[in-house]
Amino acid sequence: MRSRVRFESLDRESLREGSCEVTVRLEWGDETHQATAVGHETHQGVIQAATLATLAALCGADDDVRLELIGVKAVRAFDGWVVITRVHGGFEGDHKRLLGAAPCERQEDISTAAVQAALDATNRMWVGRSAPMP
Repeated sequence: MRSRVRFESLDRESLREGSCEVTVRLEWGDETHQATAVGHETHQGVIQAATLATLAALCGADDDVRLELIGVKAVRAFDGWVVITRVHGGFEGDHKRLLGAAPCERQEDISTAAVQAALDATNRMWVGRSAPMP
């Protein structure tokens, strides 16, 4: 049984009036958890929506987890990008400030890097925790 949450997929759809909808699917154990968030169709809006959808999917994976996005930022580094995510949360009675980062080479992949940065920040929480039974 897998002890860490795994990124499965991300779908992004442009909506009217300059906004977008991002749906993230995660796998933990034998279950898939998905969540959707809406953001502005801007560089920052897309990575924020991807991060919020990731955190919502994580909260859907376990009723005891609470996660709140403090911030997410994409930084140009050398010839690529690095997405940095700061999250506050954890399981009942054990909340912490968590930091995650993920690189990507192309700007088109930055929303996926935002998901990976959120997972980098939170995946340590899942180690040793039993996945739900289907």
